[in-house]
Amino acid sequence: MIRIARATEIQHYADIERLQQEVWQFEDREIIPRNELITIARNGGLVLGAWDGEAMVGFVFGFLGLDGKRLQHASRMVAVLPDYRNAGVGRKLKEAQRRAVLKQDISLMTWTFDPLQSRNAFFNVAILGGTARDYIVDAYGPSTSVFNRGLPTDRLLLRWELKKPRGRKFSLAEARARKTVAIPVDVNALMKSDAARVSAERLRVRRELMTAFRSGWEIAGFASNGTTESLYVLGRKRR
Repeated sequence: MIRIARATEIQHYADIERLQQEVWQFEDREIIPRNELITIARNGGLVLGAWDGEAMVGFVFGFLGLDGKRLQHASRMVAVLPDYRNAGVGRKLKEAQRRAVLKQDISLMTWTFDPLQSRNAFFNVAILGGTARDYIVDAYGPSTSVFNRGLPTDRLLLRWELKKPRGRKFSLAEARARKTVAIPVDVNALMKSDAARVSAERLRVRRELMTAFRSGWEIAGFASNGTTESLYVLGRKRR
């Protein structure tokens, strides 16, 4: 059984360092170190681990921030070992994070994610109910992660209204009657076979989403059959 709990010991933070490297395949310079994680946890932030028995298999952490004048929780990173990604560990981590943040009387959580990653988009928008209306070009600069190597680290800024999630899951039939932006179904596999096409997809999706956002649209849902089509579903921006 998976157990979710706060990180409280030095070894917990060391395990999070290890998992960052294992999941993202970062070089050392991109790993967020234990001293920073401890500081986050001691100053209003939140660092949670997921354990299978004695082994940590995932984590999530974030810190307090501001969205204009509104207090928010800025979720920095979530990661789950590959063998556990179909076991609902990511959702358990995010739901535990949500409960803890609501106890702080904070109702907004934000984080960034790669707009080409269909699996993450489905989870963030269709499952959790997040929305997005901000596109950040090359948010973190060059990355050593195997998922971004050689590409601009473009990111969507996801907004998760904790008391009333807004994003939703659409069927492909429903999505076709709406304004959509297509993304690769499996960009990681495509990266191995055709990196040039991934670069082209990065620029196309950037252009289409940024144009839509400037025109008053936001990502309101997601649709995918998991094999041939993945679509951001757009709706008119809400306050």
